[in-house]
Amino acid sequence: MNSIRVGCSVLIKSNDKLLLGIRNKEPNKGMIITPGGGVELFESMEETVKREIMEETGLEITNIKQLKTYEIINEPNEHRIIIYWSADYDKNSVHSATDLSNAKFYSKEEIKDLDKLGKLSSITKQVLSDNNWL
Repeated sequence: MNSIRVGCSVLIKSNDKLLLGIRNKEPNKGMIITPGGGVELFESMEETVKREIMEETGLEITNIKQLKTYEIINEPNEHRIIIYWSADYDKNSVHSATDLSNAKFYSKEEIKDLDKLGKLSSITKQVLSDNNWL
């Protein structure tokens, strides 16, 4: 049975660079994305955002602000609602996890190069464009 998945993703900036990584599972396996993940039952969105970023990057985040909600519908198998956030982080280093590999900070020029190479997922490309990274 198909169901709607609700998730979050976070734009984390450092010195005019944005944190991105490679998605290690479908959909969009192998594409460059912003870190995030699914909401668990009875978990607040802020708790989800903090947990997912810690799991995927090892970063503790603060100053969490909601940006915009996006919807992905690809019948017959995918219907996702993703709420995007911005956040600051303490200065600990990034550690990639199982769902996200090679997490690191990219400059606007590097992000534009990734886009030219077709490495950004379509939703990531839209979000980055909406937030003046592309």
